[in-house]
Amino acid sequence: MVKKFIAYTVALVLSGGAVFAQGDTPKGPTLSIGDKAPLLDIGTWVKGDPVTAFEPGKTYVIEFWATWCGPCIQSMPHLSSLQKEYADKNLRIIGVTSEDPSNTLEGVRKMVASKGDTMGYTVAWDNARNTNTAYMQAAQQRGIPCSFVVDGQGKIAYIGHPATLDEPLSQIVAGTWDPAAAKERLEAEKQADALMTTFGRATAAGKSDEAMAAARAVFKNSALRDNPGALNEVAWTLVDPESKIQNPDLDFALEVAMRASELTKHSEPAILDTLARAHFLKGDVASAIANQTKAIELVDDPRLKPQLTPALEEYKAAAAAAATK
Repeated sequence: MVKKFIAYTVALVLSGGAVFAQGDTPKGPTLSIGDKAPLLDIGTWVKGDPVTAFEPGKTYVIEFWATWCGPCIQSMPHLSSLQKEYADKNLRIIGVTSEDPSNTLEGVRKMVASKGDTMGYTVAWDNARNTNTAYMQAAQQRGIPCSFVVDGQGKIAYIGHPATLDEPLSQIVAGTWDPAAAKERLEAEKQADALMTTFGRATAAGKSDEAMAAARAVFKNSALRDNPGALNEVAWTLVDPESKIQNPDLDFALEVAMRASELTKHSEPAILDTLARAHFLKGDVASAIANQTKAIELVDDPRLKPQLTPALEEYKAAAAAAATK
């Protein structure tokens, strides 16, 4: 099997977050855009003055992170820049981190000290993961870093990766943000999350009919139909020689792979690799060779070329065999 080196990651596909497992639905209060922001329950304020309440007229960014999370560390300079940019506009950024087997208060203190101005915002240590539960679990957010923006009325205005904070934050501070539209987008993302989870579980369990139904639902979903990473994962799962899906709809797989390639302007090697396999299984060996050849040409990392070469050799061998008949 060709190892796919680009994959879909729930909610964070565009920004590269660290994903972790949680329950499908929260046990207790839920949280979404437009809801009143829960009070922070903090055990230790590691850096900056305590925030015991959300003051009217002020904007807060509550960002969840951990010392072991690479994408969280990458987000720190950006958060520091935003804190500096909006310092005179009543913005307070608070990085909240919670205890887990790889995340300790001592480790947090050391990181905060070593980062200095790179963490130019408030840092807080959660109290028994209560804040994490009230925000992350209640909002069904599965990965970090994840940020929540609390507006001047003390309501949740935005939920998402800190890398995409710039536009919503500028509008929230300016009072031009549309929370209803933001909530609609968030709900679409949650539905997308659920669909990809259903597809993955059905595929892993070898439930072919359920997997195909989920795959079709993914293709129709507004938040996924334009997501090349998600489409590539679906298409590859259908054409993967080692897939547990029996008798997949190859016409559908080809359609999905073609859309993923079109969305990336036929420039993504992993997606072209999937498209080539779909063409091959449909009997279009010439197109398979053309797309696989282009995929190999576009690979920047020489270590990845060997992952794609065997498929090209397979397609060329099939073309040679057909020519001798």
